[in-house]
Amino acid sequence: MATIDFKTFTSIAPHVLAQKLPVMLRGRHGVGKSEVVYQTARDLDLPVVERRASQMTEGDLIGMPDADSTMTEQGNKVTSWNAPDWLIQACEHPVVLFLDEVDRATMEVRQGIFELTDSRKIAGWTLHPETLIFAAVNGGEHGEQYQVGEMDPAELDRWTVFDVEPTVEDWLSWAKDNVDSLVWDFIN
Repeated sequence: MATIDFKTFTSIAPHVLAQKLPVMLRGRHGVGKSEVVYQTARDLDLPVVERRASQMTEGDLIGMPDADSTMTEQGNKVTSWNAPDWLIQACEHPVVLFLDEVDRATMEVRQGIFELTDSRKIAGWTLHPETLIFAAVNGGEHGEQYQVGEMDPAELDRWTVFDVEPTVEDWLSWAKDNVDSLVWDFIN
């Protein structure tokens, strides 16, 4: 499995994102996957709506039933749903929708995320045309080190997957404005 550094990723990502393709960053924990998502969002001047998929339930994903039933013209009761706040944000405004730890989510949540990445909609809500979807997962060539759920080929095919491995230069570039200059000088 080929890996790329963050400098290469940031040069490729705008072309993928211009097509509104969902992007998954896969790599070891603590290497800066989430930071790169936030950096990309800043570069695009978009807010980030982050949800940790591993902590979501189906209700967190699609919303909760409305207590007031709706009636059809034939007098049948139907359930309507109150969408969660993050979904409304991602549907009404352009955002970077960041779903972290997708490979640790329950199967039901992953199936909902599958629909979001496949058709850009879920539970009757459609994402804003300029909303971008990102995910970060542990794994890739280091996958056996983590207690994560196996992602099947159909699920992975909905993502543009980048296996990332940062270089010292990647870290130095990021750290220039984020770390004390003495530490930066020492590493450099």
